[in-house]
Amino acid sequence: MYHRLVIPSREHLLQLARLIGPDVFVARFGPPQTAEPELVHLRALVEERLDHIVRMLVEEAAASDDITDMVSASAYLDDRLRMLEDLLAPEQAASIRAAFREQTAAW
Repeated sequence: MYHRLVIPSREHLLQLARLIGPDVFVARFGPPQTAEPELVHLRALVEERLDHIVRMLVEEAAASDDITDMVSASAYLDDRLRMLEDLLAPEQAASIRAAFREQTAAW
């Protein structure tokens, strides 16, 4: 089975590492500033940490002065997922989107 090696944008990898949990990311791949994880392994870690990633995104949205309702929260999430789309499997992005919307429905 062929595993594609992905060397993502450092900024995107740093952002994803922060959402995953920096300590967890470093334990698996080393510092995000120099890590070159294979996409299959990166997505496996994302899968393990989906709940944490959603929690971090909800916390970021809640802390932002620019997010005042569900519409602005949804726009925020769309921007974040667009930035990370080369690192996430489509079904992971869909799971994150569904959980985020569920957790911010009352906004």
